[in-house]
Formats: sequence, structure tokens, C-alpha cells
Amino acid sequence: LGIKSMIDYLGKAATKKQKGKQAVKDKKFDDAWRYFNEQKVLYLNHATQSGSGFDRLSTMVLEASVHVDFANILRLEGKYESALSHLSYVYKLNFIAKRPIATLEKKLQTYFSKVYDKEDYLRFRKLLEMLKGMDFVAVREFVELHYPQLPKVIED
Repeated sequence: LGIKSMIDYLGKAATKKQKGKQAVKDKKFDDAWRYFNEQKVLYLNHATQSGSGFDRLSTMVLEASVHVDFANILRLEGKYESALSHLSYVYKLNFIAKRPIATLEKKLQTYFSKVYDKEDYLRFRKLLEMLKGMDFVAVREFVELHYPQLPKVIED
């Protein structure tokens, strides 16, 4: 009986996610946002409890996964630039962690076209991948502040 039991944060997080998804269907976006934030906290509790085996990057990837739902809410509210920031954050961390990104990349391109319809998506994606910062604030600042100010052509 020397084994310390782990608290079932993932089960609780799944319940919050279900409630959040239902709130989105019901167009109760503030409630959905709250449920998804609670899910995120439960993910962090799971990843940081003793014996979880999560390193810093794995913890960040798990936490960031909730931002897909945040992006969806923002998209439904017509807040495309903010939605792009949230999805870019998820993409960035999954790219760094060398996780599958094909589905995320398709979504990222769709969200990108809502904000920068005349811009070069591949350029945006490459710059996002090269971005040194990998926290949400660094990604948001790149998407919403720095990227729009870049010259159209970058010399090699």
C-alpha cells in the first residue's frame, strides 16, 4: 500500500469539456469559456501531480489543447484574429513537440484566411514555427501585433 493514488483529474476534465461543448451548442459562450477554463486547470493539476511523468513541454501541449475550443468560441463570435491567436498557440506547441499537426494545419489555414485573406499562409506558418517564444502571449503578440507589420517580402 505504499503506492500513492493519483487523483482522477482527467475524468473531471472530460466532464468539464462535455459541459463546455454543450454550452457552445446552446450558444452560451460565457458558460462554455468557464467550463473550458476549468478543464484547463484540471489538465494542469493532472500534469503537475507527482508521478504523472509530464515534462514541461508535455504539460504545455496538454494545457494548450483547450485553446482549440477557445478558438472555436471566438470564431463563432466573429473574433477571428483572437481565434487565430489561440489556434496558432496550439499549432506552435504541437509543432515543437513533434506531434501530428496535419489536422491543426488545415484548421490554422482556414482561420488564417479569415484574418489575412490576401497574405501568404505558408510564410505565416514558417514564421510561427521559427518564433522563439512558445507561450500564449508570445504567440498572440506575433499573430496580432508583429505579423501584420512585417514587410510583404523578406530578403533571404
